[in-house]
Amino acid sequence: MLNKSINIESFKKGLFFLSLGGIGEIGANCYLYGCDGKWIMIDLGLSFADEKFPGVDLLIPKIDFIKKIENDLLAVIISHGHEDHAGAVAFLADKIKCPVYATSFSKLLIENRLKEFGKLDILNLKKLDTTKELELSNFNLKFIETTHSIPQPNAIVIETSYGSMLHTADWKIDHNPTLGEHFNKDYFESIGNEGLLALIGDSTNACLPGSSKSENEVRKELKNIFSRYRNRIVVTCFSSNIARIINIIYAAKKNNRKVALIGRSIKKNIEAAIKCNFIDSDEIFISEEEASFISKENLVIICTGSQGEKRSALYRIAYNSHRHINLEADDIVIFSSRDIPGNEKSINNLKNLLIRQRVEVITDNDDLVHVSGHGYADEIKKMYIWTRPYISIPVHGEPMHLEAHRKISQASQVPITKILENGKCLKIAPGDCKIVEEIETGKLIVEGKYLYDSESSFIKHRRKYSFEGILLISILINEDYSIDKNMILTTKGLAELEEKDILSEFKFSFIDLYNNLNLDQKSSDEIVKDIVIKCIKQIIKKIFQKKPEIEVHLIRK
Repeated sequence: MLNKSINIESFKKGLFFLSLGGIGEIGANCYLYGCDGKWIMIDLGLSFADEKFPGVDLLIPKIDFIKKIENDLLAVIISHGHEDHAGAVAFLADKIKCPVYATSFSKLLIENRLKEFGKLDILNLKKLDTTKELELSNFNLKFIETTHSIPQPNAIVIETSYGSMLHTADWKIDHNPTLGEHFNKDYFESIGNEGLLALIGDSTNACLPGSSKSENEVRKELKNIFSRYRNRIVVTCFSSNIARIINIIYAAKKNNRKVALIGRSIKKNIEAAIKCNFIDSDEIFISEEEASFISKENLVIICTGSQGEKRSALYRIAYNSHRHINLEADDIVIFSSRDIPGNEKSINNLKNLLIRQRVEVITDNDDLVHVSGHGYADEIKKMYIWTRPYISIPVHGEPMHLEAHRKISQASQVPITKILENGKCLKIAPGDCKIVEEIETGKLIVEGKYLYDSESSFIKHRRKYSFEGILLISILINEDYSIDKNMILTTKGLAELEEKDILSEFKFSFIDLYNNLNLDQKSSDEIVKDIVIKCIKQIIKKIFQKKPEIEVHLIRK
């Protein structure tokens, strides 16, 4: 929780690191660096909600702390355009008073979302030129394009008077990438030769031994898979995985298939990729309407829904609720993505639905239809060999990923490794590297275009409704304080039982207690409601062993 006695003056001297999201979790990346009272933020992303938040799809980090440093927050730097790094910018645009820097592709993605929210004019969004250094008061930033699954991913060197830090962001070693330049090992070696104070590094695949495979291998595999089939092929992947989409288009071209894009986000991202010249705008694309009557052997559909999202294109197609596309037996659906932790149940439900319709489902367990955009353990080891930092701070991962990263850094002879939690502010220099403050963090839930605290009462009620059910009872109290016999009781989410039986038992116990009240007590809605709830709880616990949410409506004549 927020230490109300935080003295902002304590940040006026020294070098600090603070995560508001992204440590101990996958997604919601948001990192602050402080140097002698000035701050920069790297990334402002969102994450997927799990079953703890029924009816909620997205979460974003709480960034209340930046209000305290509003005049000293120099910039927000977006490392790349994936939603877990840039997706919260539009939601929080009205809270950001400093410039936001993003490369041309990431900038387009952010602008698209800002336009949706009518916030384009309230954010100072600047194009980031990664060929030049960016000087921001006490910070000097250098950028190196890495290899990842989206255009223009960047690691960031943060130079300060206390030393240099490397924020790797998302990266892998790919010597034959679909997008961008080959991985620049020499640059990272030069960072090590110059001396590196701290490395703040991606932990996503630290648990996986060996090295990741190249995206180019997926390209070859997709081409081969497409050649094996004569039926309609549907491929679902992350809408921002432009490298994968380029490879799907390549495989379709090589097999004389047209491509239809289904899903709002995938269309927006492809438009941005075309504007930035990562994808050619040619005759291979067809509309959804055209896809409904083109010969099946000549069609590939690329759609959203790889995580089983209920409002996604694939979900609607699978449930036969899409206007133009209906799957048939022996069609093929390829899941060209990984399962984000927490989404496994939704994804498996969608796969099972497709299989019941005799659709063939292909995943990376069957063929090489997905490779990760994050480095494995051996790649992380190489990064430490090249850069030789004094301090390692694992980020971007759940506790098991952070711990695996810690073991790699220690085996690489890094003197200090600090596993942190969101909100724990680390003083990196001068002096001992230690936690000096704890800042309030948490999540905001996204409901449409509105944001609410994840601990809001309606979420607590929704959570309870989903597990325990709800019971509503309406009672009419007459002018003479007698109870009208026509009570109404309704239950939702409780096992079937005659409501009249519950009501009959309730009347017996409630009226007995009510009649023992004096007139002042009978006049008090609070006292009467307490008796109603007490009686209902006893009955429901005896019957169901449940504690449903109870709503009491008293009507007085």
